Amino acid sequence: MKQTIFFLVFSFYYNSIFSQNLIPDKLPNDTIRIGNFKLIKVNTDENKDWVTVLKTADYKSIKINYTPLKIVSPKELETSWFAFDLGVANYMDYTKYDVTKAFTSPAVGISVNKKKMQQRNSSSNFNLWVVQQKLNLYKHSYYLKYGIGFEMFNFYYSYGVNFRNNEKMYVSLNDSIYQKNKLFINYLTVPIMVSHSFKLKKSQNMNLAAGLSVGYLLDTRNKQINESLGKKKYEGDFNFSNYRMAGIFQVDIGEVKFYGSASLTNTLDKTLTTQSFYPYTFGVRFSRF
Repeated sequence: MKQTIFFLVFSFYYNSIFSQNLIPDKLPNDTIRIGNFKLIKVNTDENKDWVTVLKTADYKSIKINYTPLKIVSPKELETSWFAFDLGVANYMDYTKYDVTKAFTSPAVGISVNKKKMQQRNSSSNFNLWVVQQKLNLYKHSYYLKYGIGFEMFNFYYSYGVNFRNNEKMYVSLNDSIYQKNKLFINYLTVPIMVSHSFKLKKSQNMNLAAGLSVGYLLDTRNKQINESLGKKKYEGDFNFSNYRMAGIFQVDIGEVKFYGSASLTNTLDKTLTTQSFYPYTFGVRFSRF
C-alpha cells in the first residue's frame, strides 16, 4: 500500500518538479509537503538527499503522512444580498364586460371593451431582491426561504387605456392611438417559501420551492406618448389595492433557476370597481439560492 501511494505521488509530481530542476520547499525534520501529502525522509546509513531518494523511488527511506481535506458542514442559516429576476408578465381578467359597460357612473370615455383592455405581449416583470435568507429545516434538504425586495411590472397597451387619479374616474377607454402606453406598478414585497433540494438520477441537483408573497403598493404610473399630446406621465394610486398577495414558486435545475408568481388578490380595489386584474409572471432568477 505504501509503495502504491508513493508511486502515485511521485509519478504525478516528478515531471513538474524535476523538469525545471525545482524541489518543493523543505519543512522542518526533512519534510516536503505536496498538497495534502507529507513526505518525511527517514535517516538512513546512506544519508541520501531528496533528489536521489525520489529519482530512485527509494520508498523505504520515506514516510508518507496524509491529511484529509476538512469537510465544512453546511450552514444552518445563509444570507444572500442583491439578486434579481427577469420575466414576462400578463394578467387574468375575469371582468363581465357584457354587464360592465364603464368603470364609473356616469360613464367617462367610450364603453368598456375586453379586446381593447387587453395588454400587449411585450409586458414584462423585473424584481430586485435586496436580501434573502435560507434556513435549514431538516437535514439540509428542506429549507425555509424568505427575503425582501421590489417587484416591478410594466404593462403595455395597444389601445387607449387611461389610468388617472381624479374624482371622475380611475380607468377609462378612449379612441386615441398611442406610440407608447405603459402602466408601471411597483411593490415592496416579502416572499416566504419552503424548498426541497434533491438529486435527479443521483447526478443533477434539483430544487423545488413554493410559497406566498405579500406586497405593499409603492408606486404606479401611466406613461403615454402620441403625436398630438407628446409625452405625458400620470401618477397616483389609480384605485389600486394597497396590498397584494400572490402564490410563488421556484424551480432550480443545476445552476439555472426559474421563478413564477400569480396574484391571489385583485390589483384593483373591488369596493370601487368591478374590473378584474390578476397579474402573473414567469422568468429566470439570478440568485445564489
